[in-house]
Amino acid sequence: MEFGMTPELKQIQRVSRELALDFAKRAAEHDRDASTPFENYEAIRKAGLFGLVVPKEYGGMGMGMLGYVISAEELAQGCPSTALSFNMHSAVLAALLMTGPLLEETKKKISDLVVGEGKLISATFSEPQFTGLIPSSYACATTTRRVDGGVIVNGKKSFATMVEAADLHFLVAHPEESSNPQETLCAIIPAKLPGMQIDRMWDTVGMRATRSDNVIFENCFVADQYILHDLPVPSLGGWLVNNEHYFNLPYTAVYFGVGVAALNAAKETAWRRKPVGFAQPLAYHPDVRRRIALASAQLDSARLMIYHSAYLMDTEGHNDRTLSTYMKAKYLVGESVAGIIRSALEIGGGHALVKGGPLERLYRDGASATIHHPPSDYCLSEIARLDLGLDPKELQPPVRMA
Repeated sequence: MEFGMTPELKQIQRVSRELALDFAKRAAEHDRDASTPFENYEAIRKAGLFGLVVPKEYGGMGMGMLGYVISAEELAQGCPSTALSFNMHSAVLAALLMTGPLLEETKKKISDLVVGEGKLISATFSEPQFTGLIPSSYACATTTRRVDGGVIVNGKKSFATMVEAADLHFLVAHPEESSNPQETLCAIIPAKLPGMQIDRMWDTVGMRATRSDNVIFENCFVADQYILHDLPVPSLGGWLVNNEHYFNLPYTAVYFGVGVAALNAAKETAWRRKPVGFAQPLAYHPDVRRRIALASAQLDSARLMIYHSAYLMDTEGHNDRTLSTYMKAKYLVGESVAGIIRSALEIGGGHALVKGGPLERLYRDGASATIHHPPSDYCLSEIARLDLGLDPKELQPPVRMA
């Protein structure tokens, strides 16, 4: 099933594959130094991919989620951190332009910033107290206080991916005047405002070059012109759940790409290594063949699930079927890729554990495949709820509330 692999989509795949080959030259260096791959984002901009999911009526490429997951799969094989970071840009645009109840004027303004001016957008909405297992925990401690001409922002954001490279940030915060703790104000703000500070604390096992640092807001003034007044969000957790697949399906495709890269590296290793005194390389070993076959079958199955989920999102939009299909794709990819990467590392043997090698790096980059939102346990919970047709209002909270 090709899911409409049009010439346009094949072109996106080719361009993304070429970018990945270039990214791969610097991936180990950026991983080692946990440095921001500014040059990679610039290459993506020059390739025209900033407008990948921007609808054509607003000047974008209009490739939808299918086009984006095809691109993400390829980019991740060159530099997973770059692909994972760039997802925030495209995910924000998908949620605002493809599903958001924004006025046409607002959508055009956002699109002009991205397509016309080449602006890169990050997202600053995660906070230290959030947990992926309980979406209702997504109540912002970061607050806004209304003043003449705008709001004053105070608080701390975490996992602000790509924050030092972005031109703009998608900010969510709780208005102090609201008695509803879930109510959220949304804004697209310039990257550098007085009172906004990056806390460079990012030092992680994998995905090190995403530079997902903390951002601290201290009496930061945000003018009314940056606030999305036509995007009411009475519940941040509810809004994110309703846009779950638009934010996170490309993440899923990125981890899938990491799995593909690991399998390719394992194949290369198996062909290259020939023990002294033997006429054949390890590729002929029955256990190696079995591992390669299992990984190949799992990845082909996962790719079909990802493409099917993207196809449904592009053709049906948000509904229970689309959400259930996405959750199944994320669960399948997360669990499969985690196992595939470990198996690939074992095929490589002790030499694959050496720092700086591709399998060792991919192993660390893929370590969060089951953890990255939505985590596997939450995926299973949502799949069961949707497949059983349960009323979410009738479900008991997983943890007793205070």
